[in-house]
Amino acid sequence: MTLTGLKPGIHYAHIENDRFTLHQHDAGYRPRGVHRMTRIEFRLIVAGTMLIGTTYGLARFAYGLFLPGMRDDVGLSPTLAGVIGSGAYVGYCLAIVLSALLVERFGPRRIAVAAALIAAVGMAGVAVSTQAVWLAGAILLAGTSTGLASPPMAQAVSGAITAPQQGRANTVINAGTSLGVAVSGPVAFIATGQWRLAYAAFAIAALLNALLLLISVPRASGSDTAKATDDQDDSRPGGLWRPRALMLIVAATGMGMASAAFWTFSSEVVITLGHFEQATANIAWILIGVAGLVGGAAGDLIARLGLNTVHRGSLAAMAGALGLLVLSPSNLAAVLVSGALFGAAYIMLTGVYLVWGIRLYADRPAIGLGLPFLMIAVGQIVGSPLAGYLIGSRGYLVCFIAFALIAVATALIGYRTIERTAFQPASTSP
Repeated sequence: MTLTGLKPGIHYAHIENDRFTLHQHDAGYRPRGVHRMTRIEFRLIVAGTMLIGTTYGLARFAYGLFLPGMRDDVGLSPTLAGVIGSGAYVGYCLAIVLSALLVERFGPRRIAVAAALIAAVGMAGVAVSTQAVWLAGAILLAGTSTGLASPPMAQAVSGAITAPQQGRANTVINAGTSLGVAVSGPVAFIATGQWRLAYAAFAIAALLNALLLLISVPRASGSDTAKATDDQDDSRPGGLWRPRALMLIVAATGMGMASAAFWTFSSEVVITLGHFEQATANIAWILIGVAGLVGGAAGDLIARLGLNTVHRGSLAAMAGALGLLVLSPSNLAAVLVSGALFGAAYIMLTGVYLVWGIRLYADRPAIGLGLPFLMIAVGQIVGSPLAGYLIGSRGYLVCFIAFALIAVATALIGYRTIERTAFQPASTSP
């Protein structure tokens, strides 16, 4: 096919399904996909990755690792421990909605710094708590920081990083969860019986992160974001509801439900059915975090393979992790492979929903991240007690197979976009 009317020096984008390719008309110009990261962009990604690792990996998920020592020292009852676990999800849901709205008004820097400071205050409170009620309040405060953390980083990336690099930057920052989980595991081994010291160190790390965010996150307003909307499904800025948003909501909720059984009861399966020691469960936990670092490649994989392929492949891996753990709980190799599969699949999927949401809400990236992450948490709120009920009434095998089927069913939901096969001019900026 011969194209006429093309202007020299302009790159033309061929957009079809959920991938696009750039066609260089003038050999003297550099393709948009070639981009050298600036120092400002690198510092933003490092600060954001640390924020997600500090809030998710340390302030929220480390609670389960240190719970046995907390219960012995403070007298935390099983009922109160369960209330804290469920309350953390509820607090997360409220915080992420609040954060997505506040970011558009006050900018990403203030909210990101606030998230790190709240995490620091909460974890410092954990370190000095001597009564169960104060410990519970401090843990809930620290866990709330996770909801505040993600939307400002999506907004900051949208305003400070060029469009072709935003998917990679967002998914690398999102993989900070795994970094935090991976760090908290060895700390649990080193600080055996010294959970107060561990949380004091975590609080100091959060304060240092707040300082890094203060100098790394650009001062930006809502009008400064969404510099480019090449991947935007709905180019008209507007309210919360967008075409095809329902598919994202259902998919994120389904993934959250499927993951809840593993997050809540995998260690119990390892110890109760597999007859392993707690140390083995800790090792599996560390492996979940380390393998989750693979999720940082979600942006690149989506660009190469398409969002639907990565989505379905990751859900298949999650289903495999659930099935493998419960079918071979006494096989150490199977337990470790299951943990690695789950860690990689979970973080990869959160990256998929992040990219999916920002495509739908390219003009409101904080909402684009906040919506799917909120629905993941909603799915976990529903899934955790459902898994407990199934385990109590039908056993671990039925529960984990049922949740693996939820993951498979969620894979049937696909990202849909308008096919635009015409050549469209794209910005020539590098």
